[in-house]
Amino acid sequence: MTDDEFIENSKSIAMAVATICERKGIPGHDTANLAGAALGEVLAQILGPFGAVERLRGMADTFEAQCLSEIRN
Repeated sequence: MTDDEFIENSKSIAMAVATICERKGIPGHDTANLAGAALGEVLAQILGPFGAVERLRGMADTFEAQCLSEIRN
């Protein structure tokens, strides 16, 4: 998958979750919690629980680095 395809697919999945929660009347904070729980569930099903934890840690490190980079610039 190319970077552009990855971004497009990621945004499509995120929009699907947001749309489902919106249709069910789930407020934003709860939507964020459900999205995180769903992500953890998918990762655990594919990678196993320890693999999911490691993947989430790596993602958190990447997000943190991106935020710090934006703050510096």
